[in-house]
Amino acid sequence: MQVIFEKMDIEHQKSIMKVFNYYIETSTSAFPASTLPEEFYLKFMEMTKGYPAYAIVNSETHEVVGFCMMRAYNPFSSFNETAEISYFISKDYVGKRIGEQCLKKLESEAKQMGIKHIIAEISSENQQSLGFHNKHGFRTCGSLKNIGNKFERNFDVVYMQKDLD
Repeated sequence: MQVIFEKMDIEHQKSIMKVFNYYIETSTSAFPASTLPEEFYLKFMEMTKGYPAYAIVNSETHEVVGFCMMRAYNPFSSFNETAEISYFISKDYVGKRIGEQCLKKLESEAKQMGIKHIIAEISSENQQSLGFHNKHGFRTCGSLKNIGNKFERNFDVVYMQKDLD
């Protein structure tokens, strides 16, 4: 499937929050316990300042089908070579290799920025994401046991890392 990566802007707010809120409502893939107002989008814009952040747009229908972004792993300069990545794809577009396109784009831009390590923070219940990252060169570096609680059950947060050198 052909997609276009448009720099995240205010015009994408409603569509991106719809995608994110779907995962909030239906899974532990998105960590918030309840849906977020559209205004939360401004927090995404703030978190990704100086880093690549994109609305993923279907090239035929021009519909926003997800988003991907990179942000600082930690604000201290000791961690300038490390970034955290996230992507959420609309449920109707999962399995169409869009995640691979997102990862490739973010990796390329990370290298250009001098980033040498990318981190993914994943719910232990999200087996699809864990498998995806493992398949694409990430390794599990640890997990925080039972620190999340959503839908009246606990889940782990798994950290996966890929070195870009």
